[in-house]
Amino acid sequence: MTFIIFAALLLQAMGMILLGLWPNKSILIGAAAIMMVFALLRVGSCRWKLSKQFFTRRQRIPPEKTEIQIHEVDASPPPTARKPADPNDIDALVAQMLDQGRFALLMRSQIAENLSDAHFCRALRALEDSMALVPDGDVQLDEGELSRIVTVHRFFLDRYPVTNRQFFEFVAAGGYEQSTLWVEDVLPAVLDFVDRSGNPGPKYWQNGCYPPGEEKHPVVGVSWYEAAAYARWVGKRLPSDAEWLKAGSWPVRISSTMRVQRKYPWGDSMDRSRANLWGSGPGHTVPVDQYPGGISVGGVHQLIGNVWEWTTSNFCGASLPPEDLPQLGLELTSPYKSIRGGAFDTYFDNQATCQFQSGENPLFRRNNIGFRCAVGVCDIMLVQPKKQEYKNTTVAVRMDENSEFQMVNVE
Repeated sequence: MTFIIFAALLLQAMGMILLGLWPNKSILIGAAAIMMVFALLRVGSCRWKLSKQFFTRRQRIPPEKTEIQIHEVDASPPPTARKPADPNDIDALVAQMLDQGRFALLMRSQIAENLSDAHFCRALRALEDSMALVPDGDVQLDEGELSRIVTVHRFFLDRYPVTNRQFFEFVAAGGYEQSTLWVEDVLPAVLDFVDRSGNPGPKYWQNGCYPPGEEKHPVVGVSWYEAAAYARWVGKRLPSDAEWLKAGSWPVRISSTMRVQRKYPWGDSMDRSRANLWGSGPGHTVPVDQYPGGISVGGVHQLIGNVWEWTTSNFCGASLPPEDLPQLGLELTSPYKSIRGGAFDTYFDNQATCQFQSGENPLFRRNNIGFRCAVGVCDIMLVQPKKQEYKNTTVAVRMDENSEFQMVNVE
C-alpha cells in the first residue's frame, strides 16, 4: 500500500514539472531513484515470501503420499477343474467325491452298502467335521403377527455357509449342464445363470472362477435354484425355515406349554462384535470362519450376519392362506423364497435375529445372499447296511470338536 501511494505522488510531481509548476527537477530525480530502490526491495521481498511458502507447503506433504503405493496381491494360482477319476477305480472315485465335499452322497443307502470300511469311515469323519447335529423337537415359528409350533426331526446342518471354493467344485464338474440337478420348470433360465464373462457360475465371478483371495468367503450371486442344485449335487438339501430357526435359537422345553428360544445364537442380547453386520464389519463379506463368537449352541457358525441364507421354505406370504395376508400387510404377485440371518449390510437389529424372516424372488442373484445345506438323519446311513451287528443300535456323533459325543439311534 505504501508503495502505491508513493508512486501516485511521484506521478503527480512529474505532471507538475511538465506543466512548469515544479521548479526543482533534482528533487524529482532523487525521488525517482528512491522509488526504484524501494521497488527492487519490494520485489525481492515478495519473491522470498513466495519461495518460503512453496518450500513450507512441500515440507507439509507426508512422504507416503509422494511415493507409489504398492498393494500386496494374492499370488495363489486360481483353482483348476479336477481331472475326472477313472470310473473303474473305486478308490479314485471315492477320493474325488470326498475332495469335492460330496460325502453325504456316499452315505446314501444305495451307495453306502457298496463302500469299504475305510471309505465309509472317511465319509463319516467328513460328516462329523463339516456338519452339526440338531436334535429333534418343537420350535415356535413366527410369521408376521402369526405364530405356530412346528415339529422338527433330527438333522445335520453345515457348520459354515457354502464357500466360493466349495461351489467352484460344482461349477468345474459341469453342474450347470446336468439337467437332473435342476427343477424342471427352471431349466430355460439356467442359461442366464452366468458370471461377468458369460460363463456358467455365480453372478459376480469372472471366467468361471471367484475373485482372488475369496475362496473362503461365502458364495453369493446365486439364485435359490442354483443353491438347490448344488445341494442336490452333494447329496444334501436346503434347510427348511423351522430347521434353520431351531439350529439358531436352540429351543428348550420347560413345560408342556412353554419353551425358551434364544433371540440370537449366542443369547438374547445383540452383540455386533459376534457378527458381520452394518457398522461392525468391513462392509462386505468375510471368510466363513471369522466372528467365532457368534457360534450357536450346536456348533453352527455365522447364522447371523455376513450373508442372508436361502431356505427351502416359501416366504410366509406365499405359504399362508390369502385371507391371512392383510393381517401381515403383504401383497405378493409371485411366490418368494424365505431368507434368514441378515447380512453384512443389515442395519436394523430386529432383522438380524433367529426369528426374523425375509423373502426374495428365487430367480434373483443378490450380492448378500448365500446358503448352507442340510441332510436328515433318516436320509443317510450312519453305519454300513451290510454290518448287521450294528442294526438297531446307537452311533456316537459329535456336535463339534470340543463337545462330547451324542448317541443317535440307527434303525
